[in-house]
Amino acid sequence: MIDRSDLTRKANDLRQQAELEANEQTRNTLLRLADHYAHLAESQAESEANPVDATSLGELFTKGD
Repeated sequence: MIDRSDLTRKANDLRQQAELEANEQTRNTLLRLADHYAHLAESQAESEANPVDATSLGELFTKGD
């Protein structure tokens, strides 16, 4: 698993690179990638704060329609 600080750092690097980019399409792509990395970091932080336990997984698979 990638450390969330690495994901945050990559997002920041991409945003900085986008600021220097002259091509608007490339700049927008870099910003979207940065947003994805930031979202991954947030998701990982949420997962670490609320770990899944075996009971909740079992309930997920045994619930009826």
